[in-house]
Amino acid sequence: MKKIKTLDDVLGHIEDLRETIRFSDDLFPLVKDLFIFLKDMIPLLMEANISIKESTSRIPTATENIDNISEMTESSTNQVLDSIDTISGKLSALGEMIKKDSGAEEQTVLVDEISSMTNEMIFAFQFQDITTQKLEHTSRILKTVHDKFETLFKSFESMRMNSAMGSDVAKALEVEFQKQSIKEVENKEYFDEKTKDIMHHDTAVSQDDIDSLFK
Repeated sequence: MKKIKTLDDVLGHIEDLRETIRFSDDLFPLVKDLFIFLKDMIPLLMEANISIKESTSRIPTATENIDNISEMTESSTNQVLDSIDTISGKLSALGEMIKKDSGAEEQTVLVDEISSMTNEMIFAFQFQDITTQKLEHTSRILKTVHDKFETLFKSFESMRMNSAMGSDVAKALEVEFQKQSIKEVENKEYFDEKTKDIMHHDTAVSQDDIDSLFK
């Protein structure tokens, strides 16, 4: 007897058994379909496991990039605003000196300071080059994750087409996904309604009010 190493070998043995054992017409297609389903399902589950592992390792990097971009943008924006405020004060002081036609040396010092701060503002805007690189990196990460799951879904479609059981399982999963989607929409509508009601009455929000939103 040939040694069984793969599910293909199992299917071959089932065909042989059909010749030696009296499988009923109803039972044989069911057993064969079961092993076809398992043959498709095992690599699909392995692929799903790999995709999820890779995605979970990449997503934190993408999140960190976005957080870092936000911090850099905020820091640079504050620096530019502070510089503008300081330059405005120095320009006012310079204007007063010019009106009085006095303090030539002080005027020169102010002009130099304004020039220096202007250069600092220009330098601060260079953060855009860094953030652009980080955004491009984040985009590549998210595209890789998207492509992995797209490949996974294509494999899922292949399983659906290869066996009746695979088709039934796929349909059952779709029904569950639809139920979950409906539940999420209902939860969102409930949350929006409750928070709108609290805001509308402009009442103090207790811990019990907050807890009730997540029941």
